Amino acid sequence: RSVTKGTDGVSLTPKEFDLLLALIRRRGAVVSRLELLKEVWGHQAEVMTRTVDIHIAELRRKLEDDPATPRYILTVWKAGYRLEA
Repeated sequence: RSVTKGTDGVSLTPKEFDLLLALIRRRGAVVSRLELLKEVWGHQAEVMTRTVDIHIAELRRKLEDDPATPRYILTVWKAGYRLEA
């Protein structure tokens, strides 16, 4: 359960790692927030879709060169997220 960016290790929380893994498993495909909620959080009643957005923002902050203009973890408007190969 380790992630590197170039040669540097990146510290991810367990949920961030699980979210990244869910995106990697579907690399190139759009994954809806609901699918991510079910897979990563077990779609618990207290978890809201903003939870996914917040964790995606953290992944971008840690993994993208420019989190404001992501190249790898992309938002697909009104659909979800996609991990670009």
